Order: sequence, then structure tokens, then C-alpha cells
Amino acid sequence: MEEYSRPLKKPEARHRYWHIIKEDRDFFPEAGEPFQLKFHDKTYELKVNHKDDIMTGKLYETYQFLEGHRITVTKKKKNMYVLDAPDTEPYPSAA
Repeated sequence: MEEYSRPLKKPEARHRYWHIIKEDRDFFPEAGEPFQLKFHDKTYELKVNHKDDIMTGKLYETYQFLEGHRITVTKKKKNMYVLDAPDTEPYPSAA
């Protein structure tokens, strides 16, 4: 499996995490092992925690992830991934 893709559930979008189900767990590194996730022009360092969740709060600094938004994570090499989130938009700028 070189790609992980699915829509976000409401609690994931609201509480800023992705839960990885057991069948997809081998796609990501072991719990606690840092990995790089490139999203647009920025690279983030993330980890899978002991509950098989990836805490994604860093991604929310600029972009708004909502329930139903599709995430597609592509594995480029060991511990290096690229995120495509076509439904996700930057937060509206305060003018």
C-alpha cells in the first residue's frame, strides 16, 4: 500500500487528529517514531501515538480541515509522506 486515503470524521476534524484503523496501521511508522509529512510548501514532523492517532494540530495553523474532507497520504520513502487534501482551504484572512 503506497497510499492512504479517506474522508475525515467529525471528531477527527474537530479535535485535530486522524485515527488509523488496524488494517492501515502498517502504512505509518511505529508509535512514537517521528515522520515527515509535506503539505503544500511546508514539511511537518508528526508521530503516531499509542492509541494509533496522529495529532494534526500543526496542520491547522493555516488550513481548515472539516468533516468529510478527503485526505490522501502518499508514502514517498521511509518516514517521508506527502499529504493531498483537495477539499481543504486556507482559513479566510481577516481583512
